[in-house]
Amino acid sequence: MSASVLIMLFVLGLILQNPVRMLITGKRAEGVVVGMDTSARSSESSENNPLKSPVVEFSTSTGELIRVSGRSYSATPSVRVGDVVTVAYSLSNPRNAQLLLLKDFPLGSAGFILGFIAVILLMWISGILISGDSKMDDPFHLLPAVISHFRLNPFRFPALFVLSFAIPTCGLGAYFTYMHAHDLRSNGIKAVGHVIGSQRESSSLSDGSTASGVFPMITFKDASGEPHTIRRSLAKPLSRLKPGDVVEVIYPAHQPNKGVVNTWDEFWPPPLFFGLMMLAFLVAFRLVLSGSIAASTSEQGSQMKLKTSGIPAIATVIEADPKARVLHYRIDKEAEIPTAKSNDFISLEITLSDWKPSQAAAEIKKGDQFRVYLDSLKPNKKFYVDFSEKIGSNQFVQSMEEEDESIGKEEEEMVGKIRNLIETSSPYLPLESLSDIQLLMMKDDLALAFEKLVTEIMNLPRPLPAPLLRVDWDDILQLGTKLELDELAEDDPGFWKKFQAFKSGIN
Repeated sequence: MSASVLIMLFVLGLILQNPVRMLITGKRAEGVVVGMDTSARSSESSENNPLKSPVVEFSTSTGELIRVSGRSYSATPSVRVGDVVTVAYSLSNPRNAQLLLLKDFPLGSAGFILGFIAVILLMWISGILISGDSKMDDPFHLLPAVISHFRLNPFRFPALFVLSFAIPTCGLGAYFTYMHAHDLRSNGIKAVGHVIGSQRESSSLSDGSTASGVFPMITFKDASGEPHTIRRSLAKPLSRLKPGDVVEVIYPAHQPNKGVVNTWDEFWPPPLFFGLMMLAFLVAFRLVLSGSIAASTSEQGSQMKLKTSGIPAIATVIEADPKARVLHYRIDKEAEIPTAKSNDFISLEITLSDWKPSQAAAEIKKGDQFRVYLDSLKPNKKFYVDFSEKIGSNQFVQSMEEEDESIGKEEEEMVGKIRNLIETSSPYLPLESLSDIQLLMMKDDLALAFEKLVTEIMNLPRPLPAPLLRVDWDDILQLGTKLELDELAEDDPGFWKKFQAFKSGIN
């Protein structure tokens, strides 16, 4: 996913490179629209109506007269011939000028790519939160930093995500409905309407809309004398209008079929509704962000049942910060307790970014170990950590990522030592044996490569060559122990005893 994001960011950079560079570093000049450039493509509204882009003529600081065309074509350009347009250009290449018009910036394609990137990042964060797998980290470790900073968890993240869209949506709804009501109240044309009766259930109006219920129907004439029929928004019994009643109607100047009765309930309920919903969502956003609203504890309560039916394991704390409300721990099998029911389980790492430690758990620190009970069917998903049951301490605990790095470094050191021994002994060993050992090294079968190499050295005639006598055989013996050849040899069951005797003979 990181590669996809980087590729899209690269494409986004290419799209925005010239416009942004011109906007920031370009020299400004005033130009005049002298014509329209047409595109071979046609607009969606009419095949015979070509798409147009303004052609602007401007003068550079050196007096050179330049004529450039816009980069965006549309059926309805935002400027007309004769309009003055600001241009940004480079002194080294003024013909590559950028018109400083909103339509001339690639906002559509750039917005699409940014939206796609946002979707990928949101899915990525969701995957990290749901799985709890630190291996899903991004190369720059930005997503875990975001998760930690906002203390995201499987409840907080979707809640904040939904609210981040709901709040601006309600805000825009309140703004546009208010502006529509204000514009109609300020600029609408008033007329006298007469209630002619009521329509039951659904009614079809001149504007094509339908309504259910019993609604008073009102007729009026616009300024040209043409009659129109509208309905009251409130159905009976909320509306008490009767046939023959006279009401005031207000309508947009060019849309009399969208007239309404000139009362407050026709204008202000929509903006009030959206405004109150925005305030409610803002309060919810604040409560979720502060942690006052958290996930239901019913799931935790059900997981407590694992204390009697679950498989025992060990949770070791990697980081505990009550002030930042972060708890990071890993769960591992306990070697002394059989786990036949969860053979597939190895290790699991969890980060709680909205941790609320109890008073008893406030003293939790790195290395503390607690009893865990795993679900036998889904040990990676369902478990219960009993932070009241401390069973030990391991101050050398590492995260799974740190452990992988340590194992990788240790393996590199072992490979280096084996290769050094191969290089030292290669002048004295058969080429066929060296080829076999090198092939095993390429296959990462270090234990068998080590055993064959040491066996070939032990079979050399005595006395050994001086370079082999200078080898640190104590270190080589420890290397064999790390490869677990002291417990089980790969090829010769008696290899380890022979190796020990060989080393003793050298010393």
